Amino acid sequence: MFCRFTTFALACALTASAQTAPPQTAAQPAPSPAAPQPAASEVRFTGEVLRDQIYERDIGHDLLFRLTPATSDDGGGWVIEILPPTQKPDDPVEFSEIATPPYHAYNERYVAAAFGYSAKEALESPLRKFQFVQSLADDHIASEVVNAMLYPSIVPEPEKERISAEAAGIFLGTGQLRILGSQIVPGKGQPDVIASIKFEVVLNFDTDVTLQQVLAPQPPPAAPKRHR
Repeated sequence: MFCRFTTFALACALTASAQTAPPQTAAQPAPSPAAPQPAASEVRFTGEVLRDQIYERDIGHDLLFRLTPATSDDGGGWVIEILPPTQKPDDPVEFSEIATPPYHAYNERYVAAAFGYSAKEALESPLRKFQFVQSLADDHIASEVVNAMLYPSIVPEPEKERISAEAAGIFLGTGQLRILGSQIVPGKGQPDVIASIKFEVVLNFDTDVTLQQVLAPQPPPAAPKRHR
């Protein structure tokens, strides 16, 4: 009797142990690291900058957007720049200047009282449209193309066709900066000063715009004549 009870109790204990033991699960493989996502073809953001401050933002594509205070102190303001994040101290690189004519003059990259523009005149138009190359290689080619355009006498005739073809092969990024708000401080006997701007920026990296189109834009087709 004692032996049967012991055997029965042992069987019950084993049954209870089997019921309460945690289930065994197979080891799960470690998740694979996520593949890097491609940079967006359009980047949009808003910002604000005060006088003498630098505004800088990572825009992907291994590039930075920057508003750099204008070197002229006539009335403050900024210059739009697109540049790689790493610079050589003795050879700085910027990608929008070479692709946004007119050169050596006030152009769409300026939100500044410069080149004879007052602070008020600089802010009268709220929109700036500009272009930029997207790599060091394209920047070097674009520099050659622009120099050939500005100083055609230095370019041998056989080279002009090659340079024109290179200009047609450089696809540019495009951007626009829209001023959403601004503040001008009266100069009190001195030029008025741009104290701050709020802005929205839209950048497009996948476009059909070439350097050739920017340097030699085609006039719009003439409207057809109406027959009376």
